[in-house]
Amino acid sequence: MLDKSLSLKINTIILGVIAVIDIIRGYMHTFNINYASANIARIDPHPDAMYLLGVFGMSNFLTAFVYAIIVWKAKHITPYILLIIPFAYLVGIIGLRTEDVQMQSEFNGQYIMFGYFTICLLTSLLYFTSKKQ
Repeated sequence: MLDKSLSLKINTIILGVIAVIDIIRGYMHTFNINYASANIARIDPHPDAMYLLGVFGMSNFLTAFVYAIIVWKAKHITPYILLIIPFAYLVGIIGLRTEDVQMQSEFNGQYIMFGYFTICLLTSLLYFTSKKQ
């Protein structure tokens, strides 16, 4: 079993990597939206859907920069942030299901997101289950 300090370093590195991933996601959702929607997400290019993807890209930039600041200035909260990420998306999924909103497209991006959530959850749990020094 890892000690807390090593586990915290791992959590910090993972959150830093996620910050970079969110910058890439932000770029793909805004500046490369037509390619990403057709070839990665495989969603129908309806103008409203494209606009919403672009808006989501803006929030990806926001989270990327917030995560980068946390990695730089507040490393001690990285395990909590990694735990909050999948929880926040779960709340969103519950909201969509409550409102009976369903996808009609393939949305291949969901598989990437499940991996993203799994890494966040497992890495944060590594910290919370590690032994104190």
